[in-house]
Amino acid sequence: MRRSDKFANPFYILLVIAGISFALTAFAYGVMTVRTNAAARMTAESTIPPRHPLMEWLNEYGDTALVAELALLAVCTFGAIGTDEYWQRRAAAQKKAQSTVSIRTSL
Repeated sequence: MRRSDKFANPFYILLVIAGISFALTAFAYGVMTVRTNAAARMTAESTIPPRHPLMEWLNEYGDTALVAELALLAVCTFGAIGTDEYWQRRAAAQKKAQSTVSIRTSL
């Protein structure tokens, strides 16, 4: 199978990692909010289940984590956009060099 001729921008990998971590944190933060609201509606006689350590951590540091991950996403996005042309030129130059070497070896 032939390898794709597309270039590889390392910022794309960082974007995927940052995006997945942001999505997971945002989802967990939403779960924490729903669970907190449900616990507040419970009556005094019902038992409140113990809070999960992740929910405690999100309650304490969730806002900071979301803002930091959003900032990381912004930096990676601008990095990917800003270096896209560089990686395209580099891939084209490597392809040209490989074709030149293959022509010389076939002669």
